[in-house]
Amino acid sequence: MTDTTPPLPTSLEGLTPEWLTLVLCEGGTLPEGAVTSVKAEVIGAGVGFIGTVARLTLAYDGAPDDAPATVIAKLPSDDPGSRMVGVAFGLYEREVRFYADLADECGLPAPNTYFAEYNAAAGQAAILLEDLSAGAFGDQVAGATLAEAEMAIDALGPFHAKWWQSPEFAKYPWITSGIETIRQPIQMMYAAVWPVALERFGHLLPENLRPLIPDFGRRTMAALDQMALGPETLCHGDYRTDNIFFGAPGTQRPLVVCDWQGPGKATGVVDAAYFIAGSLGPEARRKHEDDLLRRYHHHLLAGGVKDYSFEQLKTDYRGYFAGVIAGSVVLLGTLPEGNDRGRRLIETSIERFITAMEDHDSLALLPE
Repeated sequence: MTDTTPPLPTSLEGLTPEWLTLVLCEGGTLPEGAVTSVKAEVIGAGVGFIGTVARLTLAYDGAPDDAPATVIAKLPSDDPGSRMVGVAFGLYEREVRFYADLADECGLPAPNTYFAEYNAAAGQAAILLEDLSAGAFGDQVAGATLAEAEMAIDALGPFHAKWWQSPEFAKYPWITSGIETIRQPIQMMYAAVWPVALERFGHLLPENLRPLIPDFGRRTMAALDQMALGPETLCHGDYRTDNIFFGAPGTQRPLVVCDWQGPGKATGVVDAAYFIAGSLGPEARRKHEDDLLRRYHHHLLAGGVKDYSFEQLKTDYRGYFAGVIAGSVVLLGTLPEGNDRGRRLIETSIERFITAMEDHDSLALLPE
């Protein structure tokens, strides 16, 4: 962004034709002409709690025929609690850095980027992305189909293999520990928010788990410390069906991965377990998880990963679920409930992770 560019917009109303003309011209998307009007439509309501996502329909004067008719805009949430979480844990900045520095070469297909900037002093971000077409996003609440799950794992395995213990991390100092990203909010906020989370969503927890919740954060942090000792790769951090666009058959990109607020260094099982247990219904997960994990492990080996056995992968997988429940308690105690779809997303995800935790007796691995 140059000195002539106006400040980053703080709301959808700030995405004016003048501002869009300037940033699209500077980025090369609009080599000539100007945006004359913009219509913003909020999308993904109840899906994203940390930010506002909108589809912008643009009209032009003197623009080339290939100027995008629609673009996707991402801004920080206007909810104070959500915004606090996004700024405090670097979610807005990491997503901007990803799209500006790494999207084209990360190893997972990502949306094309028209603009991505972050103002650290104001804690403000703005991102403009291509509006994906010729396909559809997955549906977290409905659950992934087996075909979608296999496609997601087939993309994830080679991506993790590419970044496994990679020296390339040194080029990107903003890629920090993903385990620490989970651990920090638990350490800082768990004690204050768990009563709120129990009041709002305690009905989702089985009777045997509720008495453990007050001390669950402390015990989980000890488990995360152990997980941080394992081999690191680049993890997406929110790898689930809602964040994956599945292209129509015959299209050039059969899969595009979105929502890059949480990339970090962690053991690859973080993404694999989050997808398998969170995006498949319990019965489908029980039926297919072993095959999906073997599929994932095969891709790691094919990509050159050594000294990481399938038995170790299964142990890491089993140990993951307590951490995601503790992290969820923090989110449930701080973020707005959203609309009906958002609430169903929360409830469905929590129930799936708790079921997986019980199926694998993950609590037995938690330190006392």
